[in-house]
Amino acid sequence: MYCQKCGADNLENAAMCQNCGGIFVYSQPTKTSGMAITSMILGISGFSLFWAFGIVSIIGLIFGIIALNRVNKSGGVLKGKGFAITGIVTSAAGLALVLTIIGVWLFINSATTFSLRKKLRMQSEFALTAQEGVKPGIEGWVCIINDKDNPERNCLKPLFTPRQVQSENELVISDMRCGPRGKESIKVSWQYINKENKADVYDFRMTMLVDEDFIGTSEKVIVYNGTEQVIFEDARRKIFIKSKK
Repeated sequence: MYCQKCGADNLENAAMCQNCGGIFVYSQPTKTSGMAITSMILGISGFSLFWAFGIVSIIGLIFGIIALNRVNKSGGVLKGKGFAITGIVTSAAGLALVLTIIGVWLFINSATTFSLRKKLRMQSEFALTAQEGVKPGIEGWVCIINDKDNPERNCLKPLFTPRQVQSENELVISDMRCGPRGKESIKVSWQYINKENKADVYDFRMTMLVDEDFIGTSEKVIVYNGTEQVIFEDARRKIFIKSKK
């Protein structure tokens, strides 16, 4: 080893110069943290590995935190702080995205399940009174006059569809909502029950918004023979069946 002060040649790893007595100062070798680099790679590649997105992001986040802690405690011997921080940020962002996607999926799934359960509950309630295998034969329209002063808010729907009549197993169940879009003030559900003296018997169930704080419900059995039958009527609304002709 050559002395930087006098240029004399000394033994390798000597503590001081044998010629001038100068003390040698050795700098410790430095290296880049492999864990920090791995964390950065996992954080970035996680976006392309969607099938394992969450696992990759979690591993990248853990590696980044460990690597950053080791770099900070190494006294400058270990490098890679920037790599570790990049790995932490990208992994955390990926993990947050995964959690958001899972949350949205759970919300949609729960809403769909709730809607299906509600429909099945309505069918099971109606099925308690339905006569199995009997189908309606008199066509008609369920009409709702939601606002007698505003015809545009009125609604109508067929009592049943040809597919419902042709199906051997399907119960004839239907419903309709009427009112401003997104603010339906009336919901009517009905199911065909049986025949009575060549007439069709239906069970109608109604839910109506009476005012901003009260919702009224009612049920009525209607014997429909092809002539107009009033299901409900008050000063503002009217629900009835009319002939399809």
